[in-house]
Amino acid sequence: MKLLDSWYAVALASSLKPEQPLAVQLHGERFALWRDASGGVAALLDRCPHKGASLSAGRVNAGVIACGYHGWCFGADGHCSSIPAQHTGEPMPRRAHTRAVHCREGYGFLWLWWPRDPQSPLPAAAALPPLPPVGPVPEAGDPEWRNLEGQVEWQAHWLRVLEAFMDLTHAPFVHSGSFGAMAPDQLMPEEQWVQDDSLYERVLAPRDRHYRADQGRGLWALFNGDERPDDKAAGTAGDAGVQHIQLWLANVSLVRVVFGDFRISLLTAHVPIDDGQTLNLWRHFRSFLRTPLADGNARGRVERFMAEDQRMVETLTPREPDVDGRGDLLLASDAMTLGLRKLLRDKRSSGLLV
Repeated sequence: MKLLDSWYAVALASSLKPEQPLAVQLHGERFALWRDASGGVAALLDRCPHKGASLSAGRVNAGVIACGYHGWCFGADGHCSSIPAQHTGEPMPRRAHTRAVHCREGYGFLWLWWPRDPQSPLPAAAALPPLPPVGPVPEAGDPEWRNLEGQVEWQAHWLRVLEAFMDLTHAPFVHSGSFGAMAPDQLMPEEQWVQDDSLYERVLAPRDRHYRADQGRGLWALFNGDERPDDKAAGTAGDAGVQHIQLWLANVSLVRVVFGDFRISLLTAHVPIDDGQTLNLWRHFRSFLRTPLADGNARGRVERFMAEDQRMVETLTPREPDVDGRGDLLLASDAMTLGLRKLLRDKRSSGLLV
């Protein structure tokens, strides 16, 4: 299933290096991304029309992408601007072009526009809707936050992955070895809504009493001998905090956990590589222990959380969820899954889900 006329986050912005194209895959198609002469992001189908070489295996010269096989150069509009082997004065071949795709940068991601009809003429950039209003997310360089990034590929349908990141009631079972150990079996939202192309829920979050202490324990021992941080030093404020979970179609989720000054945010793009593979691109923010020495523990926590979900989501059958609800027995506690599937049915009725 594909959402049409939608923005998809497809790569971490930090992965796009100067003068080096980047290959990304979305719904079974490969695209080459690069920065043009103005510093903006451009994207083309990752195939040179000459002999089919991958443009992402080439290089960037003066803001245009050059095929690494024979040096054909292409601008952001997909038209070939130079063929080194062509005799001077020869007209450019009529078919010397490839498909261009609108690309934008925002929230630390690179985004591609997936149109209703990929073969139609490229619309003007001004005619497209803005990126989804993802947030709140810390600004780049904000000294109050420490940021980490990573990615992991799951052998699962991207809509199943979206549902997993909105699912509350699996926490005490799937995450029983981490934060879920403190969660009640009936973990219900205090607030929830569906608006436009976004779903939101707020829940009282049980605190993992060891999280912040574990993060600081190695650093504490390094600088203070055998002393250990107690609960106060670990910043555990109260018995519960607040967890905010929000999803923006097509494919971005944000989980924010707040315990006083102890704040964690996990922003994830769930990229549909194809119908059976999803690439999860994550950006993790923490408001405590902002020293790089604590990064290893924080990264390990995110990877463990992802692995716990991955182990179960990859077992789900049928692989592609039935948005009409015939394939699963959903309950009132599955409110966000029900809300997402209704939103998808509405998209299908409008011809925007195929």
